[in-house]
Amino acid sequence: MKLQDFSYRTQIFFSSLLLVILPTIILGIATANRTSNEVQEDFSRSMDTITTQANLTLDTLLQDATKVADLHILNKDIRKIMITNYEDDLLGYSQDSYLLSSQLIQANRLNSNVTTCMFKNRYDYTFEYNIPSVKDQNTILDHMDDWAGTARNSDYYTYFAPVQQSSSVKKSILPMVKVLYDSYTFKEIGICYVGINFSAVENIANSAQTQNNVMLIYNADGGLAYSSDKDFIGKDASPDLKKAIQDFNQKITKESSVRTEKLNIGSDSYLINGCYNKTTGWHIVHFMNNSLITQAYRNNLYHYAGIFLLAIFLGLILAALLSRGLTRSIRQLCEKIDSRDTSNYSDITVEGRISNQELQKVVHSFNRLNSRLTQSIQQNYQSRLNEQQMHIQVLQAQINHHFLYNTLNVIKSLADIHNVPEIKTIAMCMSELLRYNLKKVPIVYLKEELLQIQRYMTIQNIRFPGKFSFDYDVPDEFLGLEIPAFILQPFVENAIGHGFSEKEENCYISISANLEGNTLHFFIADNGQGMKKEELEELIDSLDKEIDFPADTSSHHSIGIRNVQQRIQSYYGKEYGLTIESFPGQGTLIDIALPYGKKPVLPCTEQKNAKQ
Repeated sequence: MKLQDFSYRTQIFFSSLLLVILPTIILGIATANRTSNEVQEDFSRSMDTITTQANLTLDTLLQDATKVADLHILNKDIRKIMITNYEDDLLGYSQDSYLLSSQLIQANRLNSNVTTCMFKNRYDYTFEYNIPSVKDQNTILDHMDDWAGTARNSDYYTYFAPVQQSSSVKKSILPMVKVLYDSYTFKEIGICYVGINFSAVENIANSAQTQNNVMLIYNADGGLAYSSDKDFIGKDASPDLKKAIQDFNQKITKESSVRTEKLNIGSDSYLINGCYNKTTGWHIVHFMNNSLITQAYRNNLYHYAGIFLLAIFLGLILAALLSRGLTRSIRQLCEKIDSRDTSNYSDITVEGRISNQELQKVVHSFNRLNSRLTQSIQQNYQSRLNEQQMHIQVLQAQINHHFLYNTLNVIKSLADIHNVPEIKTIAMCMSELLRYNLKKVPIVYLKEELLQIQRYMTIQNIRFPGKFSFDYDVPDEFLGLEIPAFILQPFVENAIGHGFSEKEENCYISISANLEGNTLHFFIADNGQGMKKEELEELIDSLDKEIDFPADTSSHHSIGIRNVQQRIQSYYGKEYGLTIESFPGQGTLIDIALPYGKKPVLPCTEQKNAKQ
């Protein structure tokens, strides 16, 4: 048995055995590429997380420091201390120093981030907290005035100095100076210095630090305020890398507060990200050398490249051999298809070189399609004949309508001649009812619908004198509203045909309208025999079911109600429609809810108008 006698699926299977190496190489390259990308993405996400955590921790430290600096706003005693001149009251100065120190201890009880604090009021009297030595106190006083000048020209009247190493507490301290203003007079009342323990941010940077991972913090002026690797900027970093980091740092602004890039410096590749701290205006930059990951990926790629090219070459040769036999068979099949004549339909037969399984399926599918097309053409022809016959029937029906109108007019004339006003009234009402029903207009005015109901009730009162009472209470401003045709009359007919079938007198029907918000309610009430609970539940459950003709003809009285429900929801949406209440022996109440002032339009019509 030759290979061409098998299905193409079998042929591809045998061919793939010769190229097992090809999917292996492709899978290896794809896996190496995916692994490299996943590792880089993991490192990038880790860097983003570390940078964001450092930024949030820094904000937390600054918020704690700001709460201490803003005590004069919340505490009237501290505000009084900041505006008091103690020149002649040294005892008061001593007492207030103790008071302020107590307040700071209380405020800082749960806040270990604030290590030291010093207030200087408008008269240069100082109040300190937790300053360990006179040397530290003098150092703070030396810098406070200089830093206060910078703070007056900055956002929130606050300046954050570079991170400093405290010899007394053996911690990294972030100094903050804030100019204090009176919340009543908005005048400057003093200066506050807060020493913030920077260890929390430093610990985050140190925990993430590796040989290829460095975190830098630049102050608002672009100067380096902190580096997790002190020797990196000074010794290890190349000039090109330093310049690239400086350029990246300058791109971080308030508008572009978070950035992530990939830097290529010579043969090295770096992942770098940074964020803008809105409180201090500082930039947190975090970068990592990913050259090791890149080099490992390149080595794998070089190893796979030679094998991949060889496999592609062999695959091309095999594909050419297989495709030549396939295209020859397809060309012969196309010639057979083109030779078919639609006027003389016959199936295509398969033979010779096009006798493999897949092409046989194509031929059989073509023959079935051709057969369906032939049947469709015949059905279309028969449909056009049916449409012509229906058109003729419509013309005949129009003739019959005119005959009925003329006959009713003759009856009305005879009633005038013989002085029978009841027959004349019935003939006039029937003529108008017939004309209204045959207009086939889906949208009518409310006053037209009510007029048709009056004509219908007029005929019923002539047929059954004194049996029915009908009235409607609809405000005049509603009469000009456009509503779907025949949404009121079916309920009046149901009341007479079913609600009053066992009642001979005092049959009452009323129609009223009431506006609630943007919803217009029509209430149709009767005092007929009502419905049992089971019948009412069955009717309500059937409202949203499709009407199936002729299967539903046995429940003709519910078809009209379901038709009204479905037409209302087609015009206005599912939130509108019917609410039915009925009590055995008492009557039935129908509530028809429509949107007030909205013209009924079918969805297909709305889409058509929107396209136009």
